[in-house]
Amino acid sequence: MFDFSFIDLDDTLYNTYILKEDIFKCFSKCGVTRDAYKQSYNEAVFGPVVGYFDYTFKKHADILRDMNYEIPDSTVEDLNNLTNKNYNDFQAERFLIDIKKISNKLILLTAGKKEFQQKKINSTGLDKYFDEIAIIDGGKSQKIVDIVGQSKKILFVNDNLSENIKIKEDLPYVLVVAKKHKVLWDDDDYQNNNDLPFFDSLIEIKDYAVRSL
Repeated sequence: MFDFSFIDLDDTLYNTYILKEDIFKCFSKCGVTRDAYKQSYNEAVFGPVVGYFDYTFKKHADILRDMNYEIPDSTVEDLNNLTNKNYNDFQAERFLIDIKKISNKLILLTAGKKEFQQKKINSTGLDKYFDEIAIIDGGKSQKIVDIVGQSKKILFVNDNLSENIKIKEDLPYVLVVAKKHKVLWDDDDYQNNNDLPFFDSLIEIKDYAVRSL
């Protein structure tokens, strides 16, 4: 059994890369180009400290307004309605049921603006499987330490390669397993970090976690 299993939300259980495309579709109706969208999205997501996150739809819209795009309030309303859609990975529920069987505590650990992340969590219907939900703005390594104390049998599942490398450096005893991101990183990026296993699917990750016990 793992003492604690930490599972990420965005692009692990929840297909944020699809949500991002839907956000672009909303803004594109206002004439926003793909390049302007990418630039404004990155500015909206990241806080002043690297690795910390601060995204809201309103913040994103305001950045585009500052870039001289006319973004009506109705577009922000359309964006808010996106959080009512189901963006779950199709294996997410089965994965959590199985991981819970091999974990004393199952924790959702997600970084972002609390209200925004909570809306996404609510839309998944997956919160019932977790013993704890931790929404932070960044610094996952420290949050893991705060929760687990002296426990050493820890599983961490996440798509973000940069975060995974940081956590493995900070907490080498943690079993860090990546769900390969559909867009941001390719196989070579993950393979260059040989001590960090990565898989295309949640069920493959579950099977690997079981074998590692």
